[in-house]
Amino acid sequence: IILLSILVCVWLSRTLTRRIRRVQNTVYRMIDGDYQTYPNLSKMGDDELGLLANDVANLSTRLAESELARKQMLSDISHELRSPLARLEVATELTRDFAPNASRYLDRIDKESARMNELIEQIIHIQSLQMQQYTIDNLETEMVDMTELISEIGQDVCFEFYHKNVSWQWQSPSASLDSSWEVLGNQEQLHSALENIIRNAFMHTAADSEVIAEIKKVEMNHQVPAIQVSITDEGDGVAEKDLERIFQPFVRLDSARHRETGGYGLGLAIVHAVVTAHKGHINAYNRQDGVQGLVVQITLPVRMKDS
Repeated sequence: IILLSILVCVWLSRTLTRRIRRVQNTVYRMIDGDYQTYPNLSKMGDDELGLLANDVANLSTRLAESELARKQMLSDISHELRSPLARLEVATELTRDFAPNASRYLDRIDKESARMNELIEQIIHIQSLQMQQYTIDNLETEMVDMTELISEIGQDVCFEFYHKNVSWQWQSPSASLDSSWEVLGNQEQLHSALENIIRNAFMHTAADSEVIAEIKKVEMNHQVPAIQVSITDEGDGVAEKDLERIFQPFVRLDSARHRETGGYGLGLAIVHAVVTAHKGHINAYNRQDGVQGLVVQITLPVRMKDS
């Protein structure tokens, strides 16, 4: 009887712990901004824990709907701003014909209009990418070789920043039949994300130093096979309190890393949106090897294309 009681208690304890962890993992995902629910979360029974899980699932659904509505609204506003800007550009060109002496001021209007157009384009791009994280299965995807992508981008960026004499440390691993470096995704978007990170590394690293690119196989959530890409520079790094903010839109840090680079603080936000749309993770941390600099890591799950 004692042995049977112990076995029953162990079984009940493991069952209860497993159910609690499912709810806990969902809450953690919601904290990270992933509001998608899983249907089985609302089917955990009618006891107190089951009711709590059902409430969490309902909350997740409401948050996902609210987030989509917010992003759609911002996207709509951005699109609406295009029309008056287009008319402003036409009016500016017409004014040049009737007021040639005002070209100095009209040039300024043109410049600011172009900047606003660029800003709107980037906002629309971010909103489009963020909304794709809910509809990634509808994207046009293909098997993308990450090593080829990094090699191609590295060559282009080295040519662009040749005057800084930055050493590009990247050794493409050889692929074999049982060791592929491919992920399922949108090649154009992944190229844009990696190029943004590598260009940032070259831009912020000191002259006559080096940028290091590494790739390795890892696991996401301790079970999903994934590929992790790390880009390491020798720049000024980022304050620890700001590391979590650098992937948010319009964040411009008051540091030497961002003071003279221009832009709107949307580059890394676009990268974050691309990685999230591909069900991956991105994080950044300052180097721990005694050298000043920043490490940006992208982790993408390895998924096979449906045949």
